[in-house]
Amino acid sequence: MLLLDDALAGGGRLVLCTGEAGIGKTRLAEEAAASAAARGVPVAWARAADAGSLPPYGLWRLVLDEPAVRAADDDPSGVGLWSRVFGDAERPALADGADSGSAQRFALFAEVRRRLAQAAGPGGLLLVLDDLQWADEASAVLLADVVRQLRGTRILVLATYRESAASGDTSAGLLPRLSVDASTERVDLRGLPASAVADMLLAVGLPASADQAGQVHSETGGNPFLVRELARMLAGQRRGGPVLVPGRVAEATAHRLAQLSDPARALVQTAAVAGSSFSVGVVARILDVPVLALLGPLDECRAAGFLVAGDRPGDHRFSHALVRSAVAAGLSAAEERRLHAAAADAIEALYEGQLELHLAEVARHRVEASLPGDRADAVAACEAAAGVAAQSLAFEEAVRLYRQALSVGADEIGENDRSRLELALAAALHRSGDLPGSQEMAAGVGRRAERRRDRGLLAAAALVMEASGVPEWDGEICRICEQALAGEELPDGQQARVSSRYARALVYRGEYDRAGQVSRDALAVAGSAGDPVALVDALQARQLACCAPDGVAERAVLASRMLEAAGAASSAWLEMWGRLWRIDTLLETGQLRSVRRELADLEGCVERLPGPLAQWHFLETSATLALATGHFTEAAQLAWQAYKVFSDMGHPFAFGGCSVILGQAALHLGSGRSGLIELWDQIPAHLRVDDVDTTRGIATVFPALTLALIRLHAGDRAAAEAAYALAGPARSWTPVPAMRMAAWAHGLAVAIGLGRIADIEFLAAQFEPFRGQHVANGAGSGVYMGPVELPLGQAAAALGHLSPAVEDLRTAASICDTNGARGYAVQARVELAAALTRRQAPGDRDEALAALAAAAREADQLGMVPFTEWSGRLQAELTAAAAGGSPLSPRELEVARLVGRGLTNKQIGQTLYVSERTAENHVQHILTKLGLRNRSQIAAWASSEHGASRL
Repeated sequence: MLLLDDALAGGGRLVLCTGEAGIGKTRLAEEAAASAAARGVPVAWARAADAGSLPPYGLWRLVLDEPAVRAADDDPSGVGLWSRVFGDAERPALADGADSGSAQRFALFAEVRRRLAQAAGPGGLLLVLDDLQWADEASAVLLADVVRQLRGTRILVLATYRESAASGDTSAGLLPRLSVDASTERVDLRGLPASAVADMLLAVGLPASADQAGQVHSETGGNPFLVRELARMLAGQRRGGPVLVPGRVAEATAHRLAQLSDPARALVQTAAVAGSSFSVGVVARILDVPVLALLGPLDECRAAGFLVAGDRPGDHRFSHALVRSAVAAGLSAAEERRLHAAAADAIEALYEGQLELHLAEVARHRVEASLPGDRADAVAACEAAAGVAAQSLAFEEAVRLYRQALSVGADEIGENDRSRLELALAAALHRSGDLPGSQEMAAGVGRRAERRRDRGLLAAAALVMEASGVPEWDGEICRICEQALAGEELPDGQQARVSSRYARALVYRGEYDRAGQVSRDALAVAGSAGDPVALVDALQARQLACCAPDGVAERAVLASRMLEAAGAASSAWLEMWGRLWRIDTLLETGQLRSVRRELADLEGCVERLPGPLAQWHFLETSATLALATGHFTEAAQLAWQAYKVFSDMGHPFAFGGCSVILGQAALHLGSGRSGLIELWDQIPAHLRVDDVDTTRGIATVFPALTLALIRLHAGDRAAAEAAYALAGPARSWTPVPAMRMAAWAHGLAVAIGLGRIADIEFLAAQFEPFRGQHVANGAGSGVYMGPVELPLGQAAAALGHLSPAVEDLRTAASICDTNGARGYAVQARVELAAALTRRQAPGDRDEALAALAAAAREADQLGMVPFTEWSGRLQAELTAAAAGGSPLSPRELEVARLVGRGLTNKQIGQTLYVSERTAENHVQHILTKLGLRNRSQIAAWASSEHGASRL
């Protein structure tokens, strides 16, 4: 068990054992389990059975109910266990939508992984998943998620998979997905050689000549199970006649079946329809006999090798899937349909009042029992099971069942019923990640509704069409919504919800003015409709529509209304969003002390919400406040914790959420000290600036700007220029309204560092209307970069407008002193001192020295090394100027004069007869000695009276 040893040492992985039925996969798993148990390693075993019969995440329900995995405080009966894993059941009702469903599923997957890791503990865990080919698709998706993160755990997953499964296999795409994962080892089992077949024949007392062993090997392919079945039949024939190899292996099972008593044969035939694993209670109801009457036949079937004890007390299962298949093959089509119908009736009667976990099984039986012209019961059963799957976040299973309902019903389904099923399928497809399939299905219903001029159906179609940022699709949503809203037939609540969907699509299309009007109308209608779901939809749409910097006042009101809705619904989920919206507005208005108080309330709310999504929001918001108040070490720790939470969930925003915090810290600490470089060593492929289309969306602008900052901090100007170019021209950036301030501020820092005058002028103009506000996001924490006056002052200084720069930087420092933004207060004072040093108006030197003294003390306490060093350089320049000297050497003064004339390093080298590299070194020395940031500032210094007097 080398792989088990490796797993116990932290090399967790999946061993995928494949092969045909009967080849020995389960036997291999049993031996592995026995070996692990003998070493004291906990073993959990779950077996999938009967494709299409398991409840949502049925395989994982079995796993979590295993003693080796069940938590100490779980009910031994398993009652309520799965609901605790799923978390707050209130969320789908008032947060309905693809995003909420995805978030809940991320949380579900993370909780399952946590429980597995907890079960593994220090002693490891062997998890056996048998007959994986029959697992429901949702269980397969969860397994793929678990496997992706097995490395570093002490978990060995051993899964058996029959590649040649019949068409009922619901996990057809699972094997390729698992096989290519780096954490997967694949073991393909093949048949035994002829010599081993001969040994098996000898073991049961049969002669095994080379010819006879060859015949058996030819018939069975060396499959151990088939060899045993044939050997058993051959032994019986030998006692009563000539020994002949049967033409078909199925005859072996038929021969054994004929030896059973009538009650035992009826039992095993009924069980073959009931399922590979079955409840005796269900079989008794199908046969219409008491359970006690089956005890004798059960013993007989076990003795004959047909049945064995099931995985749960009171259950039984067939000794092998091939045995069950052979028994079922002997039934007539009419008898098989009769038994399927009886099985569905029996399950419904036996589990009346608690049928949800058995609806998929009922659906399978109803489908198998249905005949043309009588498909209604089958369609209804599939739809009911699909609804439960969707509610359970098993979206792939919901897709399968809705498709099955449509396929089985075919032309027998009425137009209205078909539209309802197709819209439910579209919603499930979207939540499962199949956006093209969802869009095609929903659009098809919408087009039919247009032809019928059915506004109710148009509205229903609109409510499952999720905006995606793809112009063509978002335009289709707008068109459907406009037609649905064209009349007055819709109830107010539905009208408000469709208008909210319309507004969201308009925002994604960049039609912000129109989105503003539509969202206002939606909120007004929802407010009078008395429909809490419509009100929440409208609040969300309006919040999105006014998330630009000029919408902060209204968003504060929206936050209060969301909190009122949360209170009315007793919903911690809605309360979380209301508090997050309020914190956004507090950051945008610089009320950091109020943010701290609001965080305490948010923490209480998050404690009532199980799962990692709420935890991530709390960590990210806490990191933002720590960053804003100069607690950089705490901010980094919280950002890394949030990163781990989302990474464990497999959430795509894990990297971005951490990068935005560490990137801002890097402006004060440097890239290396902030941890930004360490994070960027893990950048996902889809965010690598060299590999993505940088012309589409803000998501590609931020990575390019952050990389440019990293290169600037490293002193690699050429690489910074290249990275900045990947973001495209600043005038072409199209950040979503909520992220405009953050995009402008990050871009301005790079533009100043690279001396891009035109970009500095453009970005400063974007900030100008928002004096009095602070740089933060309008929808989601993660960004706080001080008062707007700070970037305005930086830009003015970079452009040589020193007096406006001084005024803005004085204001910024004062604001930061008042609201507790300590790091930004340091930055504002050092920037102010640099501007004063360059301006040299009366009193500027003394004011600059005072600002530097205050900034240096605080910078030292906060660990802001770059600003400590910059303060020191500025103080040295001021001291040298007071002594009448210049901090620059004669050669450096000459280089400064040439920079002021606009010459490049290459041109300076040619003029002074030195290499371009030497010229570049002189420029860097000038920047350091004068406390400047870029060439444009050198040019401004050289042209100033202060600099010109020394040139």
